[in-house]
Amino acid sequence: MYTLLFILGAAAVVYLLVGSIVLFRKQQRENSTLDKGASMTTVKHPIAANPIFILYLTLPLLAVVLAIIWIAVTQ
Repeated sequence: MYTLLFILGAAAVVYLLVGSIVLFRKQQRENSTLDKGASMTTVKHPIAANPIFILYLTLPLLAVVLAIIWIAVTQ
């Protein structure tokens, strides 16, 4: 049961991450002057400096850690 939930969650995260990257690159090509007041860090590293991508990486890891703690405590 836990394996199936993990696989579904991982698939959802990968699907959303790939979809976001595709959409981001499409918008970047179409609207090159969309963010006029963006910082130089965001301009140099548009994916790494994006807080949504940071959430995509940290929230699943946090969920896995909390699930491991929960399973360890309940058993």
